[in-house]
Amino acid sequence: MRDIINAEELSKWYGDVIGLNSMNLAIKPGITGIVGPNGAGKSTFFKLIMGLLKPSMGEILVFGEKPWKNNKIHKKMGFCPDYESLPNRATGYEYIKLIGSLQGVEKKDIEKRIDEISEVIGMEKELKRKIEGYSKGMKQRIKIAASLINDPELLLLDEPLSGTDPLVRKELIDIIKSLHHEHGHNILVSSHVLFEIERLTQNIALMYKGRTVATGHITEIRDLIDEHPHNILIQGSGLKELAKKLIDADLALSIKFKDEDELVTEVEDPNRFFDDVPALILNSNCKIDTIYSLDDNLEAVFKYLVEG
Repeated sequence: MRDIINAEELSKWYGDVIGLNSMNLAIKPGITGIVGPNGAGKSTFFKLIMGLLKPSMGEILVFGEKPWKNNKIHKKMGFCPDYESLPNRATGYEYIKLIGSLQGVEKKDIEKRIDEISEVIGMEKELKRKIEGYSKGMKQRIKIAASLINDPELLLLDEPLSGTDPLVRKELIDIIKSLHHEHGHNILVSSHVLFEIERLTQNIALMYKGRTVATGHITEIRDLIDEHPHNILIQGSGLKELAKKLIDADLALSIKFKDEDELVTEVEDPNRFFDDVPALILNSNCKIDTIYSLDDNLEAVFKYLVEG
């Protein structure tokens, strides 16, 4: 299969700050995960792919062409940013329609396309509501929907699961997987949490300090990471009941409460933890606002990969 993205000795710096440093990476069709700690260069890489930045050195090709000032390539891509800058007073429908007009989608095609997308993301009934009344998960879906309006060949999702609870995260993962397997989009998705990406794809690239330090099948990387216990932060209400269920299910090595609304649990098998915890939450009286892996252990693994 021909590479859809190919970076060779790709570098980008901002004055004295290095965003990417001689990065080499080939990405084939399908779903590929880009994983790295905050500041690893993931967002800079995405901007170079979209032609929003010009490389300082090296080369990047998307569908065999340079993306910088290349409108033909731009039209083949859709982007879901990690930041939230939604117009709260607009409805979801109005927002997607606006993005469609900016992407150059024909007026006669926009309404039909929005109807198709709303079904894909499961928000047929919510599009007429104002965005200010949306939950975190609904806002993430609307951002993904807007990135789909031009029916892109390549979809770039920057931290789409960040800040979502386990139930919403599972729903988003199912949507993202369907976008490739059922609708044919190639997808590049970034995260600072490897175990989120593992639920989406087996093809990953690990980034650290502007470079790719490992690429390929996730199993090899997991073997390194699973040697380290992991700390998971959980925030919400009713956490004492959840903590007891985690211990009873043998999912936690230890649990430390920072206060009644926040705890950190050390887990030996993060993959099993994220598989099993949604059911525990549903069967308890707790309300979860946030749950995610802390960066510390992932940072240690990247240092191990780089320094040996």
